[in-house]
Amino acid sequence: MQEEKLIFGFDIGIASVGWAVLAENHIVDLGVRVFDKAETADKGESLNLQRRNARLVRRRLARRAWRLTKLARLLKRIGAIEDVNYFKTVPHFKDSTWELRKAALDRKLEPLEWARVIYHLCKHRGFHWFNKADEVKADDKDEGGKVKKGLAATKKLMDGKHYRTVAEMVLAEFPYSQRNKAGSYEKALSRVLLDEELKKLFEIQRQLGNTYTTVELETSIRGTGDCRSGLFWEQKPALSGQQMLDRIGRCTFERNGGPDGKGEYRAPKASFTAERHMWLTRLNNLKIIANGELRSLYLKELEFASMLPYNAGEKFTYKNLRVELHKAGFITENFRFAGMSYPSAQQKEDEKSKDPEESILVKLSAWHELRLHLKKKNLEAEWRQMSQDALAGNPEQLDNIAWVLSVYKEDEEIRSQLGKLALPGGSTMIEALLELNFDKFGSLSLKALRKIVPLMEQGKRYDEAVAEIPEYGHHSQIFIAGRGDYKYLPPLYSGRDKTGRMIFNDELNAPRNPVVLRSLNQARKVLNALVREYGSPFSVHIEMARDLSRPLDERRSIQKDQEEYRHRNDVLRDKFKEIFGRYPKRNEFEKYLLFREQDDQCPYCQKRIDVGRMLNDDNYVQIDHAIPYSRSFDDSRNNKVLVHASCNQNKGNRTVFEYLTSIGGEDGDLWSNFKAWVNSNKKYREAKRNRLLRKNYGKEESEGFKNRNLNDTRYICKFFKNFVEQYLQLVETSNAQRCVVLSGQLTAFLRAHWGLLKIREESDRHHALDAVVIAACSHGMVKRLTDYSKSKELKYLREGFLDP
Repeated sequence: MQEEKLIFGFDIGIASVGWAVLAENHIVDLGVRVFDKAETADKGESLNLQRRNARLVRRRLARRAWRLTKLARLLKRIGAIEDVNYFKTVPHFKDSTWELRKAALDRKLEPLEWARVIYHLCKHRGFHWFNKADEVKADDKDEGGKVKKGLAATKKLMDGKHYRTVAEMVLAEFPYSQRNKAGSYEKALSRVLLDEELKKLFEIQRQLGNTYTTVELETSIRGTGDCRSGLFWEQKPALSGQQMLDRIGRCTFERNGGPDGKGEYRAPKASFTAERHMWLTRLNNLKIIANGELRSLYLKELEFASMLPYNAGEKFTYKNLRVELHKAGFITENFRFAGMSYPSAQQKEDEKSKDPEESILVKLSAWHELRLHLKKKNLEAEWRQMSQDALAGNPEQLDNIAWVLSVYKEDEEIRSQLGKLALPGGSTMIEALLELNFDKFGSLSLKALRKIVPLMEQGKRYDEAVAEIPEYGHHSQIFIAGRGDYKYLPPLYSGRDKTGRMIFNDELNAPRNPVVLRSLNQARKVLNALVREYGSPFSVHIEMARDLSRPLDERRSIQKDQEEYRHRNDVLRDKFKEIFGRYPKRNEFEKYLLFREQDDQCPYCQKRIDVGRMLNDDNYVQIDHAIPYSRSFDDSRNNKVLVHASCNQNKGNRTVFEYLTSIGGEDGDLWSNFKAWVNSNKKYREAKRNRLLRKNYGKEESEGFKNRNLNDTRYICKFFKNFVEQYLQLVETSNAQRCVVLSGQLTAFLRAHWGLLKIREESDRHHALDAVVIAACSHGMVKRLTDYSKSKELKYLREGFLDP
């Protein structure tokens, strides 16, 4: 159908998918698909939450009704009642069943009375914790804590006043109302206590000659004493064991093997190896700025720092790391962590900021939870043995504990699985561990992590470690585009279960966030519709909203900051009008903001900027990128300064350090004065100061900056990229090796330079406009953009200039 090379561009947001089909020299088609967010507007809860809660209530009531029906059939079978529907057709009795339960302690009950007592106990059978861990974790802040408090109070009454059964206690303590009112749990009863009452009543009635108290009947009702069997205990268990494994995704890399040959299961996030991987990823990616130089930590510093969080509190901050590195003599105190939003001196004076180094660098939750819990249980020596083994490179025991506590949810199963691990402390350790449980899983298996983590211990970043494992290849380029077996992207769901609930396609390992899932599914539908209409694409380009996977409160916080930023700019525009009698143009306003920030001074030559001439002479001052755009693709305000045109033209595509030291040397006045001026400017944030004072900026740093500013590396972007590359067939003539996943910063830069106005308030059509820009932005476009920026930066330079 098509001979043209068609590129599909997608702008994927929370409630829209902008799309465009672009040929080599014209737009074929474009549009926007708008849909409702998969969350409530007020609380950000899943739209399905109410339906799911109602469905769970219906199922619970249906299971209870079926349990009571089975009980009624049993009572009819032994002759205690004549009709299975007796308790449904005669819902009210003149005398109280609570009184009958008390009377059963002292007299033989008639068959119908005895049937009523059994039915009453099985219908109102009290609360039971699924496992010890849930009971231990319940606190006063949630409903579980209130239940726990109520259960403890009624147990105390029973023991303190020596009541024979629960019914006797309830009638004595709460004679006028035996049931809890809504929101109150003062009369909460434990299922264990009620089971003890049932056991006692069977024994007494048997002694009194009641013929409906056989051992077979008691076993059918109370079970075998395991708190699981029998109609009294019958309950749908929590997802556990194999059921839980069916819900766990498979490893990104280890796609073969595993117990069923479908790939290794993902590792629990609570496992030592998974937490170690997370910490080493953060540590090896960490950059510091010392004396204007950006660098990673040296290997000796990394080795020292890698053990620090295990001996500190649960929350290990940047400040903790700073203090320890300085104390150990590895580094001087006057360094900064790169990428941190340090406040300006002005903000510090105005007390409008907090120290960013107080933020958490890493939180080894499971490690410290285990450590503190075992210490509390007097198992400190056993913990020391296991933890030292793990830190010495033998984490199997801690990993296995995390696996059991994450996969199994019932005490007996947990006890059985832990018993297979030969843990130090034996049964004492097992009983202590029953009070803990975990529930989250990562994206890699323990098998994969045990190959990757040792390489990261050597100071390699995650991507470098993965690249060294031959069978894994590049961590983000797992598939080659166009090699898929499908003309259309397959569904994210594999079908429905017998209740009608959608079942995820486990092979895809799709994100389970409902907002993200709906957006990705809508994008899939749009892509498939475009393939049906125009045939397979030559390539696919994607951009996703930055806030797509953020929770509602975080999105609202960002929105609030944006509104404050807009309001500040509106105030400054009004001030501009007051002074100059008109509103500023876009480029003028940006110059005006930088002019105010710099206190009317050119940073490079330290001479004054005349504001009147700035507005009337386009060739007087220019906006410059401190780190050249052609070498960084950083178009943020933190990388911009307003300078005299001659200074900008002389600087070319050098950093400020390269430019000023080429004239006067590193010890000369030009660089010294500039450094002093930057450090004394109270309005500059640390991020801007770092860019202006950057010394080393070679090829490696340049590539790192470019990659961060060009490519979006979030998990959801990588998922959709891999999804398209793994399954979608491209047109036969395509030589595309991968999907292009762009950052919003790059498309914003192109949109602005192409003169495309993005007016959000008018309609949703701006998403289609973005999609066209995204489709147009290829790797070739990035190369042309680099060359264009470079030629612009070098336009006025004298001969003999050395290009960095």
